[in-house]
Amino acid sequence: VISLILGIAGTLIMGMGMSFALVWQNLLFIPGIIIGLIGIVLLSIAYPVYNKILKKEREKVAPEIIRLTDELLQ
Repeated sequence: VISLILGIAGTLIMGMGMSFALVWQNLLFIPGIIIGLIGIVLLSIAYPVYNKILKKEREKVAPEIIRLTDELLQ
């Protein structure tokens, strides 16, 4: 869930920064670039967080999957 929130928030923040930089070029170009970079940082954090959570969850359910597989094979 946290990686999903990071990804969505990063995408929206990056889009807001792009909008600021492209639509209001005279007023908000530099703040738009800074906001866009913050969004890119959030997006780049989301994938490693997702992988870490996925690995932890797989380790948690792996013994049960192996037990059920052994049960079916016998």
